[in-house]
Amino acid sequence: MKKYSFVFLVFAVFLLSSCGGSGSSADIPECGENPVFPCVDAASGFAWSAKTSHSKVWSEAVFYCENLEEGGVKNWRLPNIDELRTLVQDCYGTVTGGECRVSDERNCLSYDSCWSTFCLCSFDESGKYSRFGDSGGLWSSSEAGEEGAWYINFYEAEIVDVHKQNSYVVRCIN
Repeated sequence: MKKYSFVFLVFAVFLLSSCGGSGSSADIPECGENPVFPCVDAASGFAWSAKTSHSKVWSEAVFYCENLEEGGVKNWRLPNIDELRTLVQDCYGTVTGGECRVSDERNCLSYDSCWSTFCLCSFDESGKYSRFGDSGGLWSSSEAGEEGAWYINFYEAEIVDVHKQNSYVVRCIN
């Protein structure tokens, strides 16, 4: 009986390794200077998907990420506002740890209590505020009440509370 158990165990390990499993972020290459998505941002350790080509309302964005399979990887989700802030650069107020108080980690998601002029920089269409050159807005999973959610407008690196029925593009995280 022990012989059959050992053979079965070896066979099961072989099947799991040869099938490639579910694909994990450990299998995704680092983002680098000209990233090919999906990729892992070495600074944050997060794996990021390609940006969607079409805008989505917030509920569609959540659904899209939960059902995405990209590069053989599953288990994507919509990033929270703190995770999305790791993509901001060159705007001292909205980078991770910046003066803008909007944050899931700090439990500060109320516009009245958390938003300030530190939550944006001057307008620039070049994509300079995004580590990936993104322009326009990207949804986060962080909600601002029943009808609102936070997103980042990379034209100004602005963290904004908007109605969930607005449409923005999506970049998922793993």
